Amino acid sequence: MKKVLNILLIILGIGSLILIGIMIFIGTSMGKRADNYDFPEKQNLKNDLKTDTIPQGKMTYELYFAEFDGRMENLTVEIAITGNKIIVYNNEKKPLTGGKIIIEGILIKHKSGKWIIGETETDRNAEDIGGCSGGPTPIDFQTKIIEWC
Repeated sequence: MKKVLNILLIILGIGSLILIGIMIFIGTSMGKRADNYDFPEKQNLKNDLKTDTIPQGKMTYELYFAEFDGRMENLTVEIAITGNKIIVYNNEKKPLTGGKIIIEGILIKHKSGKWIIGETETDRNAEDIGGCSGGPTPIDFQTKIIEWC
């Protein structure tokens, strides 16, 4: 009985090693390693790198209405930035139509060097930004102005 138990344990050990080897082979043949799966710890490091020049938290900014070229007074809005995600909230005292959220997107540095509020990473290469071009919305962290149409 003791001999049979020893043989079973040896077979179980060898089987486990073979199974681990197969799992490693499958994992590497599929092209992904553990460091490519974006675990939460790694994701936080990525956000820290992206947000080193992006202010974080809730702040007050102004909407500049590009279609009126400065003939209309800027509208004060509240914004919330977390990582590179931004939400621009409607002013409760002088609201615009469209609901509580005016703009929601991601902050990206455009190929021109200006910061923009985009929908996807590809907006960094958009031909037109700002004004009433239909492209991504520029945001200036220094002057705290969002160019809106």
